[in-house]
Amino acid sequence: MGMDIKNPVIVTALYNIGRDKWEKFTQSYGGYVHWMERTLSLDSKIVIYTQQKFKDEIESYRRKYDANLEKTIIVIQELEELEGYKLYNQKLNDLMFSDVFLQKAHFDVPEMNKPLYNVIMFNKVYWIKHCVDNEYFDNDFVIWADAGGLRDPVEVYQGKVWPNIEKINNLDNNKITFFSHNDPFGVHDNQWHSLSQVRNIQGTAFFVPSNLVNDLLFNFNNTINECIESEFIGSDEKVFDITYLKDTSKYHLIKCTWREYYNIFS
Repeated sequence: MGMDIKNPVIVTALYNIGRDKWEKFTQSYGGYVHWMERTLSLDSKIVIYTQQKFKDEIESYRRKYDANLEKTIIVIQELEELEGYKLYNQKLNDLMFSDVFLQKAHFDVPEMNKPLYNVIMFNKVYWIKHCVDNEYFDNDFVIWADAGGLRDPVEVYQGKVWPNIEKINNLDNNKITFFSHNDPFGVHDNQWHSLSQVRNIQGTAFFVPSNLVNDLLFNFNNTINECIESEFIGSDEKVFDITYLKDTSKYHLIKCTWREYYNIFS
């Protein structure tokens, strides 16, 4: 059943993990900030996690739409300070470059060979927890949104209040809301699924009532550690898939394509 959500807050982040120098799947950070402007143009309360090196540029973009930063909080956390880094960077390095994993991983993709990529993906839940724990904007509902998730021209998003609070309040806000390419879906083998290119739940955006963040973090971390202990790992999307299937009653799935989540909740 729906709830009386009053203070939804978008949480996003931008970090340098050396992607501009990768051999494949490269992306300049200028390009990421350019994409990020779409999210920054929304007339919504936003908490942005980033490094000192990106602060001035992000703030400059955001002031175009929130001149006095009344709806903006920028939090500086360097890479090594992130909980995801402290918990998983060494474990992921040890795993990804081990002979056992190299024999299993047949796709040359970042979630298989770039530990820092997974560190950032896994830290999403820690950022929303930090936002909730610090009571930023007195939030009662947090929306994770990837910095480069929105790709249409800025004019599509500029000045729009998103997500629509009436639509949020039509959700069952006793559950976490994921957007998924498939509903229903199953995973017959966690290792095969994690190492495949099959994906269901999207990591680009998800909705969490603030009182459910700790539960999500606990279950998400359990899945990560189970995977690493079993000598395999995949992207955050694979971790979400496996976590979801452990107890589907905790979650609400909305079937949609990439980035369709924006229109659904406009």
